[in-house]
Parts: sequence; structure tokens; C-alpha cells
Amino acid sequence: MDTDEITLVHHGFPKPKYVRLRVDGDSLRRESRSGESGRPRHSAKDCGSPTEAGYALAKETRKRLHDGFVMLRDPAEAAVGEPVLVAAAPNHCSSQVLDVHPDGHTLVVGTTLKGAYGAEIHLIDVATGVRRPVHTEPAGERQTFVHTVRFDAAGQGVVHALNGETRHLDLATGTSRTLASYEQWQTSDFNPFCLQPSWDRARARLLVFDAGNRARVLDAAGAPLLDLDVARQPECRAGALSPSGRLLALAFGTGPAHVEVWDVDTGRQVQSHGFPFPYLDPERRAAAGCGGVAVLGFDPTERLLIANGGFVEGPFAMALDTGALAWAVPDPYRWTFPEQYRADRWGTCYAWTFSPDGTRLAVGGRGTVALHDPATGTALLDPELRTGTGRTHRVVYTDAGDLLVCGGDDGRIVVLRA
Repeated sequence: MDTDEITLVHHGFPKPKYVRLRVDGDSLRRESRSGESGRPRHSAKDCGSPTEAGYALAKETRKRLHDGFVMLRDPAEAAVGEPVLVAAAPNHCSSQVLDVHPDGHTLVVGTTLKGAYGAEIHLIDVATGVRRPVHTEPAGERQTFVHTVRFDAAGQGVVHALNGETRHLDLATGTSRTLASYEQWQTSDFNPFCLQPSWDRARARLLVFDAGNRARVLDAAGAPLLDLDVARQPECRAGALSPSGRLLALAFGTGPAHVEVWDVDTGRQVQSHGFPFPYLDPERRAAAGCGGVAVLGFDPTERLLIANGGFVEGPFAMALDTGALAWAVPDPYRWTFPEQYRADRWGTCYAWTFSPDGTRLAVGGRGTVALHDPATGTALLDPELRTGTGRTHRVVYTDAGDLLVCGGDDGRIVVLRA
């Protein structure tokens, strides 16, 4: 978030603490107070130039955010695309493992502790930015990675993945139950950094990956609806349920990739296609290893499969019935370097999601979010929305579609008015 002035607040004290930081010529000026009517205290730092003062403001802002301060704005007063909350993930961690409550008032964030030995899950109140820890995974002999956190339909529990284990955490009692568990290369070929549990649109059906190379679809109570043996070579690398929960898509391979689509209710495979890629030269495509799929899903109509893959390229859409390429987001630099590889490259995509009404496809880029037409892939907005989240690995709308939550590898959490 580029700015010459910012006001931050910390509501985790008996009286809220405020700090205003601003660039004034060559200086960084601070104004701080405790409570709404507290007496302000002023200080200044001579930085030598306006540029250095800007760097100092950005550095102190990062520190304050990590200390629990946040930037807040009333959503009613924010324009579309403006932030209503800017916060930082706890433990100086990335902010890509997060989700938003079905009602939109709370975020859940998963972080690792020092050296990834141990982990924590926190709730963050959107209106105040106050953090509350709800689960701590103690440090052990091996590193612990939190790969996913997802609220359940009632918002009273969180499904989360720790290494190869999928659990459901009851927020009221703090107890958790295991839904699936595997050890990579021991009880399964699954890679926990690629495959994570995911819900359908209503959060009524849950996709999990289990020991024995099993992909399972569970109902809200945890009972299995579909149990598949996906011991394939090459191995399964991505999976997703359709919005209705009726279909399951699984992608296989890191070179030439293909997808299988299954009917959850009948247990029958309904489609199998190879993925279309932009490279015209098959040998070049295979040599680059650009056939893999990183994120897989369906469009709201369930007539298209949406994916990104290769070297974070995409997103692109393929017709579910034929496997033909329907559209792809082009690389914005394809005309700048026409003689280089980018002429055949799609856009940069770290994450994507659809708005609840299905009219917008939000695509996470490098510190940005771009909005596209889900039917054609064409851009709806120029310029892109700036998030300041680094590589934006997580974008998610509230169920009402009024807010867009973004997280990335720099640890900043940004909630934009949508």
C-alpha cells in the first residue's frame, strides 16, 4: 500500500492506541495517543530526503502491523477497491493461509512458529483488527506446516490441514477431530503442499485426501459420499469440487497433465481430458515441465474447468465436455518481449476466485488483484487493484460479495471493499 500518510489503531488494550505516521519533506513525523481523547505525543525523525522518509514510513508501518496495529476504514466510506482493513498475520508469517467467516465479520489465519516448529490458528475481527488465538500446535521433532484453514458452513468450526492431516476444529470448545491423515511417501503419494481440503460453494461437501491414495468427499457430518482410489502415475496434483458439490475434478501430472471428472452421487467417471497449453512446440513444453496444474476448480455454471499452472500461469478455462481451451488470460508483457518466451506465456496467477454472484473472477498477482469476465477471461478493470500483499496466493470473497480478502507471502492481510 503506497502512501505518504497512514493512521493505525490497536484495539487490544483497555484504551485503543492510535498512531499517525506521515512524510513531511525529509522527515518522518509521528503522532500517537491513547484513547479517543488522549493527549497526542509528537516526534520526528530526519531521514535526509523525501525518498528515505518514505522508506522509513513503510518500515515503521510494517513493524506496527506486526505488533498488532491495523489500518481501519468504515466500509460505508470506502470506495470500491479501497481497503477497509490492513493487518499482518501473527508470528511474522505469510498471510496466504486464511479464510473469511460466512457472515464476513471474522477472518481465520493459520501461521507457523519459529522455524516452522509448531503452529497457531488465530481469528481476526474485521471491524477492529483484534486477534484471538484459537489453536496452538506444539513444536515437535518435525516441522509443522499449516496448509489450509476454511470455516465450515455455520462458521462455528474450521477445517484445517497440518502436514498431511485434515482436522475440524470446534471453535466453541477448542477440540478437534481428524477427518483424514496420510504420510507422504509412506502411506500415500500425495504432496500436502499441492493437495488441500476444499468445500463446495455451500460448504456442505468437503474434499479430503487420505492414506492409501484415497480421495474422499465427505458430507457436513464427516460421512463419506465418495471414496476413490487415485493411485495413478503420474500422481494427483490438484483437486476441487464443483460449486454444487455434484462433480469432483482431479488433475494428474507435472509434465503433460490430464484431468478426471467424477460424479459424486453415482461414483462414475464422466470426463477425462488432457490440459490445453499455449506452447505450440510439444518438445519445448515438455522440456520446460509446464504441464502441471497448481489450482483447479469450476466456473459457476459448471461447464468450464478453471486452472492455473506451469510457472504460475493463467488462469485459463477449458470446456468440461470437450477439453478444448475456452479462454486464457494473456501475459500483459507479451508485446513487450515478442521475441522471447513471454510471447507464448499466459498471465501471472497465484490464486483466483469467483464472486458469489458469478459475475467477476478475481485473480491474485504480484501485489495486485485483477478482475475478469468469467465467460471470456477479459479484464473488467484497469488498472488492477493494489494489495501490497506480495505474491497474492489467497483471494476470497465474503458470502455477501461486499468484501474481498487478500493474503500473500509478505504477511499483510488486506480486506478490500468489493
